[in-house]
Amino acid sequence: MNTKYEQNGTSPLNGNLLRIGERREIAIYLRDGTPWVAEFNGGRGELFAVSAWFYLNQGGRVLRRMDLDSIAPLSQDVVQRIERLHRRTERRNDVHAAPRVPAAARLREKLARLSRSLFGPRPARPLDPAM
Repeated sequence: MNTKYEQNGTSPLNGNLLRIGERREIAIYLRDGTPWVAEFNGGRGELFAVSAWFYLNQGGRVLRRMDLDSIAPLSQDVVQRIERLHRRTERRNDVHAAPRVPAAARLREKLARLSRSLFGPRPARPLDPAM
C-alpha cells in the first residue's frame, strides 16, 4: 500500500463496498481524487473508470436492484485487494507501454495490410529500370 497513507493511519480510499449475492462485490471509491469501481466476482477482481463501469453495466442497473442493507464502508481487507489491483494494472501498463506511433504511420500500416490482404504481396521490382 502507499506508505504516505500508512504513516498517518488513514486509508488512501474513500468509498463503499456493495455486496451482490455471495460471490459478487462492487467497491465504488475515490483514490487520489479519482473515482473508480473495483468489481470482484468469484475471487477475480477488475478495475474500471466509473463511466466505463456504468456504461458496461447498463447505467448501473444492478445498483437499482440492490438492498440498502448490502452497503458497507471499505474494510482494510478490501482496501488491500483494491491496492493490489491498482499495482498489478500499473505494472501491466508499464510493461506493455509502447512508444507512441503517429496516427499517419498507423494509418499507412493499416492500409498496407488491407492492400496485401486484398491484392496479395507487392510484386518485386526489377533491379534494372530498363527491364
